[in-house]
Amino acid sequence: MLRDINREHSRLRPEDFALQARTGSFETANGMMRSAPPLFDLSNESESTLTMYGVEPGDNASFGYQCLVARRMIERGVRVVELVDSGSGHQNWDAHGNIFDHRKNAKFSDQGTAALIRDMRQRGLLDHTLIAICTEFGRTPWYQHKSKTPGRNHWHKAFTCLLAGAGVKGGMAYGKTNEWGSLVVENPCHVHDYHATILHLLGLDHTKLTYHYGGRDFRLTDVYGNVVHDILS
Repeated sequence: MLRDINREHSRLRPEDFALQARTGSFETANGMMRSAPPLFDLSNESESTLTMYGVEPGDNASFGYQCLVARRMIERGVRVVELVDSGSGHQNWDAHGNIFDHRKNAKFSDQGTAALIRDMRQRGLLDHTLIAICTEFGRTPWYQHKSKTPGRNHWHKAFTCLLAGAGVKGGMAYGKTNEWGSLVVENPCHVHDYHATILHLLGLDHTKLTYHYGGRDFRLTDVYGNVVHDILS
């Protein structure tokens, strides 16, 4: 009945697009209220699965919990899932003061990530799901200038990203840095190449995926980027 009333109310006001958008947002919220609670309820997950992800009773915030919920979302047909690890509830990753704080973060993020990939493979979901793991920059191989603690500054000239799943070769590393890890010396992969490869695996040609703005065409990889075919299966 409510749907019929809203439809008639909207029909009498065809010029009011904001009304239609607001009605649509309410319908989306209603759908999420019905579908989200069982999605986030992990009571039907086995103890071995929770242990694999490192999820303890009552945990609803750790990176391992996020990874497990991501798998559940993919199972239910969600097409794009984004996870952000700000430090797994422990130290922040932006550790300028002490790079060794990253060890605690890596322990939790590594466990959740490995569990997600393993779980997705066991359930046959990895065959048609691409997992992309990346950061916006790396860290210097040396301490900060005049720092009395083992901190690190931001470093964009050499860092690592990962791809796993549909269409990607497993168990390989592409590219190489010098002995200090400061500069790429073999098979450099620019961020535009990384994005172009992801789009290719999604079935999109990055050279044709453009949008028009300000009198010119733009694309997600600007005017650069090449698909890294050597990492594709």
